[in-house]
Amino acid sequence: MSYLNKRKVRFVYSGYSDGYTNMSIDEAVMIKLHKNQSLPILRIYKWDPPTISIGYFQKSEDINFDRCKEDGILVVRRLTGGRAVLHDIELTYSIIFTKDDFSPFKKKEMFQYIAKALTASLEELGVNAKMAEKSRGDLKSANCFASPAQYEIETPEKQKLIGSAQVIKDGVMLQHGAIPITTAYSRIDRYLNKDSGAIKSSSAIAEVSGKKISESELLHALKRGFSHYFPLFDSTLTDEEEELAHYLAKTKYSTDEWNKKR
Repeated sequence: MSYLNKRKVRFVYSGYSDGYTNMSIDEAVMIKLHKNQSLPILRIYKWDPPTISIGYFQKSEDINFDRCKEDGILVVRRLTGGRAVLHDIELTYSIIFTKDDFSPFKKKEMFQYIAKALTASLEELGVNAKMAEKSRGDLKSANCFASPAQYEIETPEKQKLIGSAQVIKDGVMLQHGAIPITTAYSRIDRYLNKDSGAIKSSSAIAEVSGKKISESELLHALKRGFSHYFPLFDSTLTDEEEELAHYLAKTKYSTDEWNKKR
């Protein structure tokens, strides 16, 4: 399995956006790649305000929307599967490429390859981590961090460190994931309609490293780690991607029709 190096991969740090915009950008890039109007991308981004993203197939009744609104927590449904994540003090990665960029273009192989890039990134920070060989823990919990899924990143003690999700659509692969710097994500229990045990089965970069890790340090570590596996170059989103993302945020990702569709 390998990235075929036919095309370079844009490295884009887009900073803070609201959850609707973040999910819209991911889809906009997928659409433009499918139309051969963009290049592959590794985008690193943050969330403002704090946002709960829920999986594509997840039931909206898992989430207490009223309490989220009271506390200023946004809720957005992802294109990818999996369970709910509270995005707060973290960096999120999103990598998108096409079937012409990777061989074999299969979910398992792509998960494993990206896991290598993520563990290499954590090694840059002195954080020992590995790919989970199998799913464990409370697989029925509404909380993503209640259990590591196969091919996600965990500590040697088998605590989940990075939650990732993937979708393949029209020959384009999107994988994105939350990299918590602190355990702020564990506050999600307040916004779920039933409790979860995430704090027992997961950890965060600062806890594992035993030292304070800044967003800047994590950002540069991700760039260095992924550069071992993908030919990165500094870039930006295109005007067309931003325009499409703005449209998708307004007409899709900010609507109850999308976010409460299940």
